Amino acid sequence: MTFLEIEAFLNIVQHGSFSAAAEKLYVTQPALGRRIRALEEELGYTLFVRNKGVRHVELTKQGQAFIGLAHRWQALWNETQEAALLSNEKSLYVASVGSLAAFLLPTVFQTFMREHPECCLHMTTLHSADAYSYVSSQAADLAFITDPMYSSQVKTTILFREELCLVVGKDLNLPKTLKLRELDPRQEIRTRWDRNFDAWHRYYFGSSAVPRVYLDEMGFLQYFAQNGDNWAFMPRSIAKSMVASSPVSIHELDVKIPQRTLYYLYRLEDASPYQEKLLTLCREKLRGEDGIYLVEEDGGPFFEGNRPSKAESGKRTRVMKE
Repeated sequence: MTFLEIEAFLNIVQHGSFSAAAEKLYVTQPALGRRIRALEEELGYTLFVRNKGVRHVELTKQGQAFIGLAHRWQALWNETQEAALLSNEKSLYVASVGSLAAFLLPTVFQTFMREHPECCLHMTTLHSADAYSYVSSQAADLAFITDPMYSSQVKTTILFREELCLVVGKDLNLPKTLKLRELDPRQEIRTRWDRNFDAWHRYYFGSSAVPRVYLDEMGFLQYFAQNGDNWAFMPRSIAKSMVASSPVSIHELDVKIPQRTLYYLYRLEDASPYQEKLLTLCREKLRGEDGIYLVEEDGGPFFEGNRPSKAESGKRTRVMKE
């Protein structure tokens, strides 16, 4: 898999045809076709439906799924080139789940950049499942996640726990205190906060409940909340920021909503010298926030390596039951 092959694929997707992509890349259509065939041979499946006489391309199911992977591959390639160019510069590579990246980290990053102007900060949003490979492969120095895994190369440590709450659009005219059965799942803005919350949601609403909107990207959350006729479960810190600018209010529920737990990851070896500086700023931001329970530095790792200790195993059991 080469940069030219990925570039060819993404340009065809963007411009809708082989001819337009070839013109954009200043190559012939046969040369472009060879790049795509080489990519498909390496992947083991076809990316485009070949229909003679059809001007605009059509992606196969595998081709649709490959778009996100291609963008990530290209982003990593670009970062490796930047690293080569900036080899003498001081850098910190941070990855995070979307909810933290959208609502907490921006203010922390502003302070970090003001206090460390010599450092070049790189930020990537990703899912928890991808974070371990990013950190272990040195694509990220530090990652913030919600769903931990075991790794022999990456240390996982709890940063904080946070209360989730019910946020209701004012147009629904619902009472301040609600019973769970009064919530219509068809009006929910559904977001995946962590595995623990997902299990709780399935227990009370069932796996067949269809929400009004399912969001995988936190940047859209406030946009949909502005309609005023939806409801959602969300961290209290995010809810408080939305109440001030959106037609929503925080409500009490007759069922206890679980907390979510946020973790940070870093490599066991060659930790970045800026890692602890950023974590210190995160803790300063979190300390004293309503509904957030900060795990201080001496709280120890959630687990380290492949096998947690007995104490850490007990800690994990308590977290997952909360």
